[in-house]
Amino acid sequence: MRAGEVTAAESESALGQIPSGLLGGRKPPRNRSPKPDCQLVLKEGHGEVVYEAHVCKNAEPSSPLCESIDTGPVLQSLVRRYQVRKRPVTVNFRNLLPALNSPDRFTHLIHPYPAKLLTHIPFFFLANDLLSKPGDIVLDPFCGSGTVLLEAWLADRNVYGVDANPLARLIARVKTNPLNPIKLRLALDQIIGRIPKEPAGPLPDVVNIKHWFYPSTAKKLQCLREAIGGIEDPATRDFFLVCFSVCLRKVSLADPRLSVPVRLKLGQYPEDHPLHTETNALVRSLRRVNVANIFTRVSSANIARMEKLAASKGESFVALPCSDARNLTFEFPLNGNRGLSIADRSVQLIITSPPYPGAQKYIRSSSLSLGWLNLCVSSELRAYKAGTIGREEFRREECKCIPSTNIADADKLLDDIAKRNLTRAVIAATYLNEMRDALGEMYRVLQPGGSLVIVAANNRIAKREFRTVEYLKAIADQIGLTLMACFIDAIRSRGLMTKRNHTASVITREWILIFTKGDLPEWSLSDKHS
Repeated sequence: MRAGEVTAAESESALGQIPSGLLGGRKPPRNRSPKPDCQLVLKEGHGEVVYEAHVCKNAEPSSPLCESIDTGPVLQSLVRRYQVRKRPVTVNFRNLLPALNSPDRFTHLIHPYPAKLLTHIPFFFLANDLLSKPGDIVLDPFCGSGTVLLEAWLADRNVYGVDANPLARLIARVKTNPLNPIKLRLALDQIIGRIPKEPAGPLPDVVNIKHWFYPSTAKKLQCLREAIGGIEDPATRDFFLVCFSVCLRKVSLADPRLSVPVRLKLGQYPEDHPLHTETNALVRSLRRVNVANIFTRVSSANIARMEKLAASKGESFVALPCSDARNLTFEFPLNGNRGLSIADRSVQLIITSPPYPGAQKYIRSSSLSLGWLNLCVSSELRAYKAGTIGREEFRREECKCIPSTNIADADKLLDDIAKRNLTRAVIAATYLNEMRDALGEMYRVLQPGGSLVIVAANNRIAKREFRTVEYLKAIADQIGLTLMACFIDAIRSRGLMTKRNHTASVITREWILIFTKGDLPEWSLSDKHS
């Protein structure tokens, strides 16, 4: 623990739980006060802040009380606590919002994706009128599969999402587009009914396809893919392509326990290993797997999720205009805006979790789906990886010297790392410079008085602690953002945060940095500052 950091015992806000009956899909319309039988009560005692949620006994999860939750008082108190102490405040978002601990909320589980952001975090920052209001524009420039996008849409915000991974953009687009479940069920019947016995065309360009799929399975997948291609409505077709992506990973020889593909094989584990029997049985079953049945199960489950989303249909929009957080310009056709930048000072709130330097392999983890969905042929994978912030793969000529980051502490550390591993130093320095570009674009589009919430974590590079959080704070300060608060939340796992030999360690907690563009808002200041 670094000096100045508040320990959990000393300062963790002993946050009372907000009951599941208060966690509806919609936030209250602006200026609506919480109902008298549904309110958060703040108590001070023994140096801790305690929040209790009081709900009437007859409240049900689907009752109108779901519309009245407001995290504003909790957020205000936590921010003021930071402003007084100027030390990180520990917040357990899982304990604060226990009803969200079950991840199958609306369409969040429509497709697995590595390193998903904890749903509780965007919900917490959106369920109030302090940082944004219904109708405002919210942005996630590293949106992944759309956790922030979905929560912002459910909170009646308009929302932009940006991601370098075309599979992520497809999932996010489908996840946030409410479709008629009756029509989806009819389309599913049509797909199953038109699956040909033999594929009409060749297998797609999937990297090492024979390594990952038995020949009979690949043939069945190609027949199913052609049947899905016959769906005329683009949105419906995209929905079933996402289901197909889930299915193909289930019938592949890739280890289902890992995000990055690792091939399963008979005898992979010794006989006394607890996974020996299970793994061997799985590998054998894949030789005779019924692809159509698995696709049907996946699709039916996702249609049930979509039914919940369709019931919450609102008037706000979700758009995924581009793929590069460093250049927020309309890259894809959208109402004739292609080639235009997202307008300066147009976004009220940014919530995002940037990639970590060298810690995640998003493109590699998506490689099977990218090929089967014709989103990226195998020869383009390297180019997609090169366009990802936090990438690990650099050409030899790119690793001759360390670029300056304009952060004194970081540059000093990187010089020391370079003596042990020049490539790792270049990876980290490039990451910080690319994050500077991305933060500069965030600053450009953010409204004066708007807020930026960044979820980040420190890790280790070449056995040295790399203080990502402090470096991002330094960049934000240099470009003109003002730090409003800093929270810490313990995490269990984010999918790709695995320990790598000699380069990194498991990331065990996340930091939530809240910035504002301009002066601190009055609501964030305690009586001591006002």
